[in-house]
Amino acid sequence: MSSEPFFNDLVGVMAVITMIPVFFLWLEKRTRWKIFDILPAIIWIFLTPIFLSNLNVIPKSSPIYSTFRSFAVPMFIVLMLLDINIRQTMRVAWRGAAVMTLGSIGIVIGCVVAFFLFREALPPDSWSGFGALAGSWIGGTGNLAAVAESLDTPEAMVGIVVIVDNFVYVAYFPLILTCKRWAASFNRFTRVSQGQIDHIAEAAAEVEKKTHEVHFKDLVTLVGIAFTAILVAEIVAGFLPELRPVLTVRTWAILLVTTIGIGLSGTPLKNVPGTEPLAMTLVYIYMTMIGAQADLSNIGGAQWFLIAGFLAITIHLVFIVAGARIFRMDVSMAAVSSVSAVGGAASAPVAAGYHREELVPISIMLALIGYALGNYLGVATAYLSSLLL
Repeated sequence: MSSEPFFNDLVGVMAVITMIPVFFLWLEKRTRWKIFDILPAIIWIFLTPIFLSNLNVIPKSSPIYSTFRSFAVPMFIVLMLLDINIRQTMRVAWRGAAVMTLGSIGIVIGCVVAFFLFREALPPDSWSGFGALAGSWIGGTGNLAAVAESLDTPEAMVGIVVIVDNFVYVAYFPLILTCKRWAASFNRFTRVSQGQIDHIAEAAAEVEKKTHEVHFKDLVTLVGIAFTAILVAEIVAGFLPELRPVLTVRTWAILLVTTIGIGLSGTPLKNVPGTEPLAMTLVYIYMTMIGAQADLSNIGGAQWFLIAGFLAITIHLVFIVAGARIFRMDVSMAAVSSVSAVGGAASAPVAAGYHREELVPISIMLALIGYALGNYLGVATAYLSSLLL
């Protein structure tokens, strides 16, 4: 019996890899099955190639995987960050941004504390796993991929992080929705007035909308700018000092790409449409490839990683409540600030719409700030955790 995978050539591997996200995203949208509320499409997109590679349908190792990763990860960082409008966010929702930042710091502290308490029971290289988890919660799946790539996190550890991320989120998100019932007591605790709540609603109405119509020249522009940003980041990273095991040339390159992306968001390039669909295409293909390479046969300690994840998210919520008290924020805005830090741009509008529809634009803006913070704070989490070894 041949040990060669059924699909081993470049075209065959890419056909399977790209059709996995197509299938599950279509299935989720078409059927609206309740299972996707518990286990979203991204986790099926990640788990399916694990089964396929272990069944020898596709290879666990292929040159196309490393080639794609080399440009896709920094490219989707640039594309995601082009949508950020820091000036408008701070003008419209500076309190929300402040609380979201505090919540993000809470995630860093929570992950470091959880790693310290459970480090003896956790798998090797868990310090990099907690960095990837923090990046995912603060930013999103793209940040998970970016931080994991920059830290050279093993594929098996990325697999644990994806599972922990989703299982903790399953418990976290209903809590964010349920807290609306506690508005009266929460708002008394945070000392927020109705006038302040109304002011946020008025400011949200002023948020600019970006066109969704995408043209050929837009996509060419985005790809060209992204590759140029990657080139500049890699050249500069070669001159910066390494501080192993965290700050390597690869880590510096990812952080520099992040900085360049934020800088470009202050230019007219932020108005070029097509950034989100192009970036998310790269993210989902990347996650499928990571799944194909992951070997989850030796994931001892995963249960402790899950418990540590719940501890980390609890510490985050403590920081959110404290921030809401300091900045006098109502329960709905506090919930949006939290989910913008933990759930990202996909979940933040859902939670915002459930609480108050006028908060949807603000939630998206805050989530994009999370994209910017995710890579920096994810690497910081890994560095602080590595010091505890």
